[in-house]
Amino acid sequence: MDSSKILVNTDVSILMILLLFSLYAHFAISVNQSQAIVKETLNSSSSSIGKVNSSSSNNSNPTQIFHWSYEMLINDSHLLTQSYQKEIGKWQSKQYDNKTMISLTDNYLPKLQKLVNRAEALQPITEKYLQAKDLYIKSLQYEIESYKHFRTFLITGNNTEDDISTQLLSNVLKYEIKSFAAFNNKTVTNTDNNYGDKSFLQT
Repeated sequence: MDSSKILVNTDVSILMILLLFSLYAHFAISVNQSQAIVKETLNSSSSSIGKVNSSSSNNSNPTQIFHWSYEMLINDSHLLTQSYQKEIGKWQSKQYDNKTMISLTDNYLPKLQKLVNRAEALQPITEKYLQAKDLYIKSLQYEIESYKHFRTFLITGNNTEDDISTQLLSNVLKYEIKSFAAFNNKTVTNTDNNYGDKSFLQT
């Protein structure tokens, strides 16, 4: 096996993960800006959340509940992705060996599955919100599959597994963008394939 090829492919995967995370951060900010009540909730303590709800005209408003739940899910997902990316950075810098990285991946996979379960429990009240929910579930599922293939790459050194993992990460980003677009009642088509243009995320 050509070790130089493995190293190059691994570097590409790491760069892809770094790029995805930087984009995730931007998209999360865009969603926060478009939903003022969600942004206030995320920046509040538990007691402040209670004040926000009590001051609204209808503290059981299903729209607000969905907004809050959806945004919290995204926030937690991005924090988990950031944490895993940091672990990969340590693996890349040789602080972790493959065995350690495999063990860490095994710890992260159930956490991602819990996020999928939370997403499935969301209760959208419009067709667009239902689309946002379903698309975000797909994004999380692709992330799980990407990590599984990366895990296999760590075990076997098979470059094909590394390539598949990287491709799946691009799907993570694609479906997350489409979810945000649906949440904001915008439309993104597969044929556009212009995910660098984030204007559709703005209200």
